[in-house]
Amino acid sequence: MAAGTSAKPGGGDDGTAGGPRAAALTRNISEIQLAYVLANHPDAVAYPPRRAGDTSPPPAEFVYQQGALLTRERDLPEVLALLSAAGTGEERGRGGSARGAAIEPTVPVPGLALVQLRHPDLPADPVAADELLTEVITAADRRIGPHTVARNTLLSVSNGRPPPPATWCAATEPEEPAGVTVPLPRVSASRCDGRGTLVVVADTGLDPAAPAAHGWMNGVTGDPDTDVGGGVIDGYGGHGTFCASTVRAMAPRAGVQVRRVFAGAGAAYETDVVARLLTVLDQAPDVINLSAGTHTWLNRTLLSFDFFVNGPLAERPNTVLVAAAGNDGDDWRFAPAEMPQVISVGALDVPGNARAWFSDFGDWVKVFAPGQELVQAFPSGTYTYRETRIGQTATFTGLARWSGTSFSAPIVAGLIAARMSGTGETAREAADSLLRLARAQALPGVGPVLRPGQACLCVHEEPCRSRRRPGCGS
Repeated sequence: MAAGTSAKPGGGDDGTAGGPRAAALTRNISEIQLAYVLANHPDAVAYPPRRAGDTSPPPAEFVYQQGALLTRERDLPEVLALLSAAGTGEERGRGGSARGAAIEPTVPVPGLALVQLRHPDLPADPVAADELLTEVITAADRRIGPHTVARNTLLSVSNGRPPPPATWCAATEPEEPAGVTVPLPRVSASRCDGRGTLVVVADTGLDPAAPAAHGWMNGVTGDPDTDVGGGVIDGYGGHGTFCASTVRAMAPRAGVQVRRVFAGAGAAYETDVVARLLTVLDQAPDVINLSAGTHTWLNRTLLSFDFFVNGPLAERPNTVLVAAAGNDGDDWRFAPAEMPQVISVGALDVPGNARAWFSDFGDWVKVFAPGQELVQAFPSGTYTYRETRIGQTATFTGLARWSGTSFSAPIVAGLIAARMSGTGETAREAADSLLRLARAQALPGVGPVLRPGQACLCVHEEPCRSRRRPGCGS
């Protein structure tokens, strides 16, 4: 999950962070999160599949659209032929339990096709339905090529489910920042301030009151966050506002737009996310911040993001995509952050000399930035806790304290924009420069790190003498 408190939500029976109590709490929180997502997406199912009435269902690794298969349009004829074979039992070899299934191809994104299977027996038996999808995907790997067919996976700002044997949930919910009246990290005073750049935050939308309520948010625009209103903050409401505030703290003069990509429990299918990101590209942003993601079947790259990143995004070489690395506290690849072309961001603890307890890690995480106990703009209103303080309410007055890789990502996105304005680099050049700096100051046992205020620092002297980089070192 992309949000959480600074403390681990449970300890072991011996007072440590592990143990049966923490494991039970972890599972309980995961089930609450899963139920909330499924209630808002009635055509979604969990993987591994669960049968109704299961008293001990397997922990959910990810969520996907029931009975749906995703492929590229160019492969659609072969996929339809493959499905026809499955329907007659030719592929399945057991009498054709998919016989009579109706196949309804749609094109959610130009270049991608979604095939929805309809069969009276499958919805009643999620295990059988998933077996059919798995067999078709496996057959497509063999007959058409690797990774040509995939499930339509749900991305969520809840950013991850703890895998066994995780002993705590990677995040809970926002907290009131008692006694704090300014953002943390503080708003940068550097002349590397992001002017002339555009950062698009693809998230849950923007609290319309935030730009007027906070000086550093002045000028931030975006789609309204419909999970905020009437003095009530629903689950994951304010997530996009918090991310936009974090970008602005790093780059107070950057143009920041918040697009509502995740609606309904802060989640959306990958095809819907990519469709919206295509419209974002029309704005020619320098940086796109995506503080959301998912785990995937066999840790495969999301097919829709493989299409997007290697196609439309690659055609915009001066636009970079920054994504949260997830909060399982494990080396468990998180999509789309795990893609080589994406700047994946993990979280540092407080005071910033170690990895935050909830942050994912591994050689696929390109950089770590502060992500624990951040204080940034948040809607005003009442929030009712659903996970660890169930039923309790909190009243927020424009700020919240929150933790997660969701908020490490916009720190890096903001630093890229800030560096661009100070050095004259493109977004890609600025990102590459900052990643070199991050590797040069890597923390043992953590990896490359970046910190607020480092937008225009240099690794070597040569770039500082460049006329194209007048702000370097300021």
